[in-house]
Amino acid sequence: MTVPIGLASPDEIPACARLIAEALRNDPVVGQVVRGDRDRVKRLTALYTAALRTGALPRGVIDVARAEPGGPIIGVAAWEGPHRSAEVWRHLLEVARYLRAIGLRHLPAALRALGGFGDHRPKDPHWYLADIAVGPKARGLGVGSALLLYRLAAIDAVGAPAYLEATTPASRHLYERHGFEAAGAIDLAPGVSGTAMIRSTADRV
Repeated sequence: MTVPIGLASPDEIPACARLIAEALRNDPVVGQVVRGDRDRVKRLTALYTAALRTGALPRGVIDVARAEPGGPIIGVAAWEGPHRSAEVWRHLLEVARYLRAIGLRHLPAALRALGGFGDHRPKDPHWYLADIAVGPKARGLGVGSALLLYRLAAIDAVGAPAYLEATTPASRHLYERHGFEAAGAIDLAPGVSGTAMIRSTADRV
């Protein structure tokens, strides 16, 4: 299957966020950040809308796959670039969405989980795959791999490393097939953990 891939426009952020939310609604690691089943997809959509607007949109890229040129989005990959900046004002603009998604009562637990992810991020400049998701009708058609290969080719061209967190054994195997290696476990709760994964430039330069 040939998958047209290009950049998302700012007005496509809600659609991208919704696709990611639906794909990760039952992910156990995501469940440590956004808890409970009530309005879950709606709250996750708010979370990912805020995350895309404060992360990949202003300081990275949001790649989208479509079934045909100009068609609906069937896959999303959000990458944050190596030049990270605080830009606190962007986060302040999205506070309401973050709180609506997480809930004030669960905020301390969510911050601890997010801190666990942050502790494993490489200190040196790198590309970070914040989120990748494929719509239900396109799963198993190679869309996720196409998105990865598309951006990794550009990253390799500039000799940069890439980093991500795998949240399931299946996603870990997918990333391993594309050159990522496990760099440590991210323990979030009893029976719930992710895997920090790095793709070095050592054998690509």
